[in-house]
Amino acid sequence: MQSGVTFQAEKHRQRVNSALTAHTFEHQHQAAKRTFEKLNSGSRAVVLAAEMQSGKSGIALALACLQRNSLNDQQLCDKQQLKDVLYLVTMADTALLEQAQEDLLPARNTVVSNFTHFRSAIARDFKQHPPKLIIIDECHYGSAKSAIRYKGVFNYLEQENLQGKVVFVSATPFSALFSTGEDSILKHNFNTAIVFHKASAEYRGIRQMHHDRQIIKIAPDQRNFCNDSLMRRQLFQHLESFSGPGWALIRVPPNNAQEAKNVCIKAGYSPEQVFIIGQSLKGVDETELTSLAEFKRECEAAIDFDEKVIAITVASFRAGINFGQTLKHHLLATWDSTVANIAAVVQANIGRACGYHNNNKALHFTNLDAISAYSEILAHLELANSEPDLLAIRSTFERICERYEIQGFDRGLSDIPLQATPHTEELAAQTRYQVGDVAIVPLQLDSNSFTPEQFTQNRQLQQAANIIRDTLLDDEGPVIKTNRALRGRDRNWIKAQWVNGVSFDDFSNSMSSARYRTLHYLRELEEGTHIDYETLVNPGGGESVEDKSVYAVIFSVYNLSAQVEKFKRAIELYEMEELCAELGIENDNSIAILFERGEKTECFYETPSKEKQGGSSVFD
Repeated sequence: MQSGVTFQAEKHRQRVNSALTAHTFEHQHQAAKRTFEKLNSGSRAVVLAAEMQSGKSGIALALACLQRNSLNDQQLCDKQQLKDVLYLVTMADTALLEQAQEDLLPARNTVVSNFTHFRSAIARDFKQHPPKLIIIDECHYGSAKSAIRYKGVFNYLEQENLQGKVVFVSATPFSALFSTGEDSILKHNFNTAIVFHKASAEYRGIRQMHHDRQIIKIAPDQRNFCNDSLMRRQLFQHLESFSGPGWALIRVPPNNAQEAKNVCIKAGYSPEQVFIIGQSLKGVDETELTSLAEFKRECEAAIDFDEKVIAITVASFRAGINFGQTLKHHLLATWDSTVANIAAVVQANIGRACGYHNNNKALHFTNLDAISAYSEILAHLELANSEPDLLAIRSTFERICERYEIQGFDRGLSDIPLQATPHTEELAAQTRYQVGDVAIVPLQLDSNSFTPEQFTQNRQLQQAANIIRDTLLDDEGPVIKTNRALRGRDRNWIKAQWVNGVSFDDFSNSMSSARYRTLHYLRELEEGTHIDYETLVNPGGGESVEDKSVYAVIFSVYNLSAQVEKFKRAIELYEMEELCAELGIENDNSIAILFERGEKTECFYETPSKEKQGGSSVFD
């Protein structure tokens, strides 16, 4: 006869198994099982690579169920130990948070939050017991050389929750995996493993589309949808030639949304057939904007009446959006003018079109080189899936990216040294600098009465502002030019980053975007977060931090990218207006954000032990 505890535990396990059976597929269950096996065999961190729309939420649900079932009978029957999984949405987006909460509702042991409320979620929902498993969704958004958000999670796991484990999930997680610095997953003694999720045969992803020639390369000079081109005419011709109902998804820069709609109207579509999905877009009246839910309803109604519609979105729309099976099946075409890295391309329109369907009629106009590189990387991961060698994977990624002449696989990857980093054991002292004063200085290039004193009382920052302004006004300026620099020994103490149209914002919400990175650090400093000056400044060419007493980020419409093939080489005026609004200052076409090198602080870091020098690495 079963004891009361055993009988009660069996009821709980039946509920868990029912949730697993009803809400996950076998391939998702297998991916979760393999991930859990890694966690049970010595890894505290696992990176789970799962293709776009292949069911990452189902895998997360399966992971939560496996975690619940791993408890012994006594723990399983203790209500205070019910919540033991924390699921973190990387992006601070309420729609994505609500979507995750709905997807994971069957897992009663899971708390859904995001990085903004990471600490408060632990304090509120894990008062009795810390989470045994943390799942981080879309982990590529936390990547980069100094991913402060990951640093907080790792500090928590290393200092407060010594038994907790973490799973990082993304279709493009590799910059987070291989990034440098203290926030890299591989820089912690977590014995990080990687698992590649192989979707079922019904899955139609980028490789299947690529194989069936559904992907069409947009030539560099034809990326602007608002300009007439052979590619654009081919897209409209494809829509017109299809006899049944359907829809197209067109992604453009924020300032082109209204113009793109007008292009579609001129091509023969009525205003009621073209929808701009977004919020508060410059140049677009609020009455012209449509929510995703509203568009889905309009699109389904159009399909019922054998009509075609077009959705126009902007860059920031792509992350995490799922249009659902009906819309994916009736999708006829996508257009994406993205010119950034592979992650930005894969996560955009073509990523929204992936899933479990048999739509082989849609054509996808995008960056074919990025797609080709990603297809090869997936094939390599699939072959190396049993026991992947992370260092070999990293080397393969680099070779593929070099062959296709793309910027890099993912954010932050290009800064990584190829050599392995040694294990560390002994502590040694290291001197670092704090960030001192900070000043936001509109440079007022069209004014004859500019005085930096109105923006900062720091003499050194005032001097830096004057030097930067004089540099912009050189050559009887201001003039638009490339490769601007502070020349002369009397200016070498300033480390300047001249932000142009390419580096301004790739709409990735990651540290690769100068706008996002700068606003991120300003917010962190305003909130009192300690940031090392070395985190901001990365001198090269024999320079050192000691040589650079001011770090300056200069946003200006007069900075021009030297990459002539890029779609947008200079910052637009409307982008500067938006940046000024975010900074809370008056509009200006040129702004210097200045960070002073502050006081020295002493910290400790780990050094290689003698017996491990020369042979062992974090990749072992």
